[in-house]
Amino acid sequence: MSTDLHNPHQELILKSAQRTTPLGPKVTQEDALQAVSELHSLSVLASEHIARITGMHADVARPALVVDRAKWIASNVDAIDVLMGMISKESSVFDPLSDRANAFQTGLVLGWASGRVLGQYEAFSQEGTLLLVAPNIVKVEQTLDVDPTDFRMWVCLHEETHRVQFGAVPWMRDYFVQLINEFVNASKLNPIELTRRIVQVVHCVITRNDQSIIELVQSDEQKEIYLKISALMTLLEGHADFVMDLGGPEVIPTVNVIRERFEERRDQNKGFVSHLLGMNEKLAQYRNGAAFVSSCVDAIGMEAFNQIWQRPENLPSTAEIQKPALWQQRMLTEA
Repeated sequence: MSTDLHNPHQELILKSAQRTTPLGPKVTQEDALQAVSELHSLSVLASEHIARITGMHADVARPALVVDRAKWIASNVDAIDVLMGMISKESSVFDPLSDRANAFQTGLVLGWASGRVLGQYEAFSQEGTLLLVAPNIVKVEQTLDVDPTDFRMWVCLHEETHRVQFGAVPWMRDYFVQLINEFVNASKLNPIELTRRIVQVVHCVITRNDQSIIELVQSDEQKEIYLKISALMTLLEGHADFVMDLGGPEVIPTVNVIRERFEERRDQNKGFVSHLLGMNEKLAQYRNGAAFVSSCVDAIGMEAFNQIWQRPENLPSTAEIQKPALWQQRMLTEA
C-alpha cells in the first residue's frame, strides 16, 4: 500500500483523516495477533466455500491483507488516485482532490468511515486487493457478543465474494470504471444551478430533511447513470450477503444469531451522518439485493442465476431488483 501518490494533497487527506478516526477496541497484543492470523486463514477457507456455493471461481493473485484503520485509509487514498488517473485518460475531468478544501473533507470522511468498514475489495488495482479491517471486526464481534471465529468467517464470506465477483467476471472492473467515468462527465451544471443545489444541501443539513444529498448534487443525466451504478452495487452487495448466509450452520454454527444481531446493529446505526454520506442507502442495497438474489435462486436455481454475470446487458435494472420476476422473465425470453 503505497502513499507515494500523484495527488498534491495526500498528506492533508491523511492528516485530516486522523481527526475523525476512532480509537480501536481494547484487546491484548496476543488476542490481536490471534485475530490477524485467524482472519488470514479464514479468508482462504471462505473462498473454497464460495466456489462450492456459487459455482464461481477466481484466481487469487495475492492473499487478503489484514489491516488497521490507518492502512485502510491509505489504501483508499491510493484507490482514489488510481481511479482519477483512469478517468482522466478518457476525459478532461478535474480532480476534485487537487483542491485543498475537498481534500480536507475527503480525509474527514475517510477517517469517520475507517471505524465502520469491516472489509473492502479494492478493484481498481491491477491485481485486486482484499482488505480486512481487523480492529473493526473485533470491535463488532465484541459489541454483538457473538462467537469470534464464526463472525470472522461470516465477514470473510462476504468480502471474498466481492473478490470472486470481480475475479470471475472479466468485464466487471472495466464496466464499473466506465459507469463512474460517464457519471463524472455527465455533470454539466451551470453556476446558477450549482449554487441552487448547494443551497438545497445546506437547507437539508439545517432542517435534517429526509432527502439524499447524493441526489441533490446530480444533473438529470447523472441521475440516470447513478441508477445503473446503484443497481450494480445493490446486486454485488446483495449477492455477497446472500452467500455469507447460504453457507449455513455447517460452515458457521451461529449464523442465525449473528445475522439477527447484526441487522439490529445496522438499524441502530442509521444516524444523520450516515444519511448524508449515503450510508443508509447502502444498507438498503444489502437488503434489497439479497432479497433479489434469494428470489431468483429459489425460482430458477444457482446455475441459471449465474447468467447474470455473462455480460453487462444481463445485469438487473433498479425496477427488476424490486420485482425479480421481471428479470427472470427477461432472461428466459432472451434465452
